[in-house]
Amino acid sequence: MPTSAAPVRITSYGARWGAPPRHDAGALVLDVRDRMWDPADTAVTASLVPLTGLDPAVRDYVLSGPDARLTVERTGRQVLALHRAAAEEAVHLYVACWYGRHRAPAVARAVADWLAERGTAAEVEHRDIARPLIHREPAKQLEACVFCRIAAGTAPAQLVRDWPDAVAIVPRRPVTPGHLLVVPRRHVRDATTDPAVTAEVMQRAAELGAELAGDLNIIAAVGPAATQTVFHAHVHLVPRRHSDGLSLPWNPQPL
Repeated sequence: MPTSAAPVRITSYGARWGAPPRHDAGALVLDVRDRMWDPADTAVTASLVPLTGLDPAVRDYVLSGPDARLTVERTGRQVLALHRAAAEEAVHLYVACWYGRHRAPAVARAVADWLAERGTAAEVEHRDIARPLIHREPAKQLEACVFCRIAAGTAPAQLVRDWPDAVAIVPRRPVTPGHLLVVPRRHVRDATTDPAVTAEVMQRAAELGAELAGDLNIIAAVGPAATQTVFHAHVHLVPRRHSDGLSLPWNPQPL
């Protein structure tokens, strides 16, 4: 049995919300973003989405596959090996899923329980378990979203660039010559909904903006009061000239 006095700390987190906290001691990172949750298994997972990985139904689903149990045991053994080698510095395990609500908390708790059964206590923290739930949009809403249809190729648009994660199009009513929209393929309501999607679309906007000659505004609106009219996140690239006479926002409301 381990005799080290070093504490063991396990943190679950969502990769969408940023990297794990900085640490100066030995650490392991377990990434389960693409495992232990079948996106096609909606008949089962739909009822689990509002819950968290600490709920028995979610825990049982996440840990139901043989790979999950093997992963917990293998990770536990790696933590024990670090623990035996540690002096008094903390041993860290970070468990990541996409949003930090379901798989990561369930697996983190399972590893802690595995360690406890072998005489090693672990402190467990779930960094992102209380984050707002990002709902999957119903199919009817996706069909009603013009940007979803454009990204899927089922609605007309003047396509400027086509990436795996986004498209760039000419808006129906450009406010300056060269005005473009960069639209993520994934449906999220606005730029605050999913940081990873926002990062992807801003990267594409920056790539395209670097190709445009001259000055420009890069604008992402959030909400009606901020002039958002299509509730699918998107970024405006607005080329500017000193004589263009454009005042932003371009559709001001009277006070």
